[in-house]
Amino acid sequence: MNKKPLVSIIMNCFNGEKFLQESLVSVLNQNYKNWELIFWDNKSTDNSAKILKKFKDKRIKYFFSKKKTVLYKARNLAMKKAKGKFIAFLDVDDLWTEDKLSKQIPKFK
Repeated sequence: MNKKPLVSIIMNCFNGEKFLQESLVSVLNQNYKNWELIFWDNKSTDNSAKILKKFKDKRIKYFFSKKKTVLYKARNLAMKKAKGKFIAFLDVDDLWTEDKLSKQIPKFK
């Protein structure tokens, strides 16, 4: 059996509501389906959590930070929650094409 490896997508968010929905849709539209999204809410005070929670997908995991941290610390904390063989980073104001993971993951094998 040739099972595709799990990819942990790390998304750090601090008040990212402006572009968050589009960014999340670009993850959900991936044609590579074996992924988990580790959404690290870096103590947002906007509607970021509300936007994320509208998406009902068991692959999305929400974590709220007790205190705001710099990006590299937030990413390191989020990576501790990851279960994937590979890690990918996506910022809340970025978009992926639907074939981003399906093109990239085979290059690592």
